[in-house]
Amino acid sequence: MSEARVSPDAQRVHPAVEAIGVALDAWLDKFSLGDERLRGARFHVLAARVLPDGARVNVELLAQWAAWLAAQPSAAAHADLVSVIEGTVPADEAAPTVLALADLWPRTAVGMSLSWRRRCLQHAHDGSGLVVYDIVESVRRTEIPIGIAHSTAWKTICGTVGELTEWCATDPPMEELQHRLDQLAAAQLELVRHLRSCHPAIYAPVLEVAETICAIPGARLAWRQEISP
Repeated sequence: MSEARVSPDAQRVHPAVEAIGVALDAWLDKFSLGDERLRGARFHVLAARVLPDGARVNVELLAQWAAWLAAQPSAAAHADLVSVIEGTVPADEAAPTVLALADLWPRTAVGMSLSWRRRCLQHAHDGSGLVVYDIVESVRRTEIPIGIAHSTAWKTICGTVGELTEWCATDPPMEELQHRLDQLAAAQLELVRHLRSCHPAIYAPVLEVAETICAIPGARLAWRQEISP
């Protein structure tokens, strides 16, 4: 696992980024979400940076999630997610954001276990933002074993990445930024040590999910720089 950082890497962009953008615009239009703000945000570029080596269908799915999460306040998004997972919203009464989510959720949950679905529901209920990392598991088609998901190293990675991602929109003191980067690097090393005791079939896929999550702050920073006027 590489050293923790938030600096952009201009070379790591999915080669089909523009085609993914066309597909995202079509999806937004399908659910009447294609306003100027969401189109201008170019969430396909963010997804293409987070998953530069991912299957195109998974990058498209991640781009749709990014756009959907930005379409409304986080509290409303989490409430909608709970209602769709639990199946409590009649289709004929659903808002466009809910109809879009009803399209997203089955494609995200396909092939994932009941345990993963329950974890998503819990994260949607608590509104912690951890559901983003559940989505990363889905687009990487890998579930994090419960023992790893509950480990201190994994929780530190997710929490620190969340802080770093928020800070990419601000200008945090360099010492604070470096402190978080040091925390992230230490948690990555601890996770690697933990994974070495796991079955080889678990090691590589889980490490890939962790590396994808750790790449989010840098990808977001590069994306913000790209879309800024």
